[in-house]
Amino acid sequence: MGKHFITVFLILFVCCNQLLPQQTGLYMPRNIKDAYKNSTRSYDGKPGTKYWENYADYKIAVELVPSTKIVYGKEVITFTNNSPDTLKQIVIRLYQNIYKKGNPRDFFVDSTDLTNGVDFTKLVINGAEISFAPDKGDVSYTATNILVKPANPILPYSKSEILAEWNFKMPFKTNIRMGMIDSTSFYVGYWYPQISVYDDIDGWDRFDYSGLQEFYNNFGQFEVNITVPKNFVVWGTGILINPEDVLAKDYLNRMNEAEVSDSVIRIITPDDLIKGGITAGNEKNIWKFKADNVTDFAFAASDHFLWDGGSVIADKSTKRRTFVSAAYPKKAKDFPEVAEIGMKAVDYYSNEIPGVPFPYPKLTIMNCSLGGGMEYPMIVNDYSAETYVRTVGVNTHEIAHTYFPFYMGTNERKYAWMDEGWATALPVDLQNKLAPVENQRTRITSMYQRYAGNEMDMPMMVPSILLKRDAYVIASYYRSAEAYLFLRDMLGDELFLKALHEYINRWNGKHPIPYDFFYAFNDAAGQNLDWFWKPWFFESGFPDLRIHSVKKWNDKIEVTVEKAGNIPVPIDLKILYNDGTSDSTYKSAMVWKDGNKKAVLTFNSSKKITKIELGSSQIPDVNPDDNIYVPKD
Repeated sequence: MGKHFITVFLILFVCCNQLLPQQTGLYMPRNIKDAYKNSTRSYDGKPGTKYWENYADYKIAVELVPSTKIVYGKEVITFTNNSPDTLKQIVIRLYQNIYKKGNPRDFFVDSTDLTNGVDFTKLVINGAEISFAPDKGDVSYTATNILVKPANPILPYSKSEILAEWNFKMPFKTNIRMGMIDSTSFYVGYWYPQISVYDDIDGWDRFDYSGLQEFYNNFGQFEVNITVPKNFVVWGTGILINPEDVLAKDYLNRMNEAEVSDSVIRIITPDDLIKGGITAGNEKNIWKFKADNVTDFAFAASDHFLWDGGSVIADKSTKRRTFVSAAYPKKAKDFPEVAEIGMKAVDYYSNEIPGVPFPYPKLTIMNCSLGGGMEYPMIVNDYSAETYVRTVGVNTHEIAHTYFPFYMGTNERKYAWMDEGWATALPVDLQNKLAPVENQRTRITSMYQRYAGNEMDMPMMVPSILLKRDAYVIASYYRSAEAYLFLRDMLGDELFLKALHEYINRWNGKHPIPYDFFYAFNDAAGQNLDWFWKPWFFESGFPDLRIHSVKKWNDKIEVTVEKAGNIPVPIDLKILYNDGTSDSTYKSAMVWKDGNKKAVLTFNSSKKITKIELGSSQIPDVNPDDNIYVPKD
C-alpha cells in the first residue's frame, strides 16, 4: 500500500510540475505548443529530450573580379537532416535577388544596381542534376528563395550533398548590408546560395529577404577559398589558414605579432600602401579561410586599406586570445582608434557582461559601410562616424552581436529583439565609460518613450517579419533594451548574470525561441517572472507612473505612486525641502510584482516640502506632467 501511494504521489508530482508552467498566463501560439508537446522544447527552459536541429557545412570557391564587380562561386554543401521528417522539398536562399528588377525591397536601390538576379547555373542534389526549365517542375521561385524538389526525398537522420554554381554582380551605389565603399573596396555578405533553416517550430523558413529582417541560419563549418587579383588583401569570417602564401613576409610577421600583442600594431600603414608589395606577387592570390560552428560567412577585399590589430585574452582560464583588427581606407578619420575600441569591447563582454568568454578566435572590423553597421560571425562592417561617441556606439553594438544572434542562433526574422535588444543593452556601461559625453541609458529611454503607446509601438511578440520601419526599430532595439535593462536592475547583477549564463549555457549553438528565454530565466532566477514578461513582451501599452496623493503629519510623509500604465517600470522619487535638503528613494520594477496598482512610500521628516519629483531621464514615462507635486500652502 505504501509503495502504491508513493508511486501515485510521484506521478501526480511530475504531472503537476509539467502543468504548472503552462498555467503562467503567457499566450502561446499553436505551432509553438506543438514543439512543447513533442518534447523538442521544455517548460523548464531547457532543450527538450527530443530537441534536434539541422546542420549545413559549406566548401566554397569564389572569385571576385573587381573590374566587372562580378562574384563567381562554386560550392558543395553537406546538409545534415537531424529531424524526424522526410523532406520532399528544399528551400535555398538567393539573397542577392533583392537587387532583381521587380522584387520587393524595404530600402531604396539605385537603378544602376538593379539586375536580373543571381545567375544560378548549376544545381545537383545527391548526384542528380536539377533542371531549371519551367516545364520540368523541379524548382519554383519566390522573391529571394527557390523551392527545389530533389529527385529523391531527403530521409530523416541522413546527410545530403548539394553542389551549386552561381554568379552575381555587386551593387556599387547601394549598400544594403553589403556593397562597395569605392571602386576597389568590397564587402561581400548575403552572397552564396544558402540552405534555409528547417526547424521544430515552422518547418522550412520560407520568408523572403527584403532588406530589413536579418539572420536565421544553420550552424556549420565553412571552408572558403577566395580568389582576388594581386595587391588585394582579404579579410573574412574564420581563420586565414594560408597567410604565408598570400602576405609578404614583413606583413605576415606584423600580423603574427599583432595576434599576441596587448596593444595595437599597425600592420599596413599609409607608407606601406605607397611602397606596395604587401601581398604575394602572383597575378591572382587565393585566400583560404576556415570557420567552425558558425552560422554564416562574409568577407571583404581592398587594394588600399590600412590594417591595425591587437589581441585580448578572452578566456582567462585557458589564456585563449582573440585577435581583433580593423581595416579601413585612409579617409576614415576615426578608424585608427577602432581596433583598440574593439579590443576593449571583447574584454568587456568576456569578463563583465555577459561575462562569457568571446566565442571566436578572431574579430575583424571593416569600414565598407556608407552608414550604420552590420554584423557577421567574426567580422563586422561599420561606417566611419563623425564623433567618437558614435564610433564607440556602432562598433560596440555590432561586436555584441557575436553573442546574439551568432553564438545563440536566434531567429532574427521572427524575433529581432532577441538579438538587437541585447546588442543595445549589453554595451551600455562600456559605452558610457568610453564616451561619457552622452549617457546611452538616457538615449535608449528617450527613443522608446518617444513612441511608447503610439500606433507604431507593437508588442515584441509580434513576429518581426510583419513589422516595418519605426515599428520594427522600436520593438527590436529600444523597447527590448529597456526591458532587459530593467530586468537586470530588479534582479540585481548577481542573479541577473546567473540567469543569463544559464540561458546562454543551455541554448548556445542551438535555436532558442522567446519561451526558451522566458522559462530559462524563470528557472534560473528561482521565481516566476511572467508578471514582467507579459506586459513588456506580449501586450500593447505604455509606462506611466504618477503621484496619486501626498499625506503629511507630524514627522511622517506618505507618498502614493500609481501605475497608470500597464508597463512596469521603477519608481525614482525625490522630496525637496525648504532648507535645501532632500530625501529620495528608488524601487525597482519588482515593486509591481504582486499586481498592485499603487505603491505607498513613507519618509520620516518634519521639514516643509517645497516639491516632490517622480521619475528620471532613465525611466520612460509617457505623461511626465503628473510626476510633480507642489504643495498649495
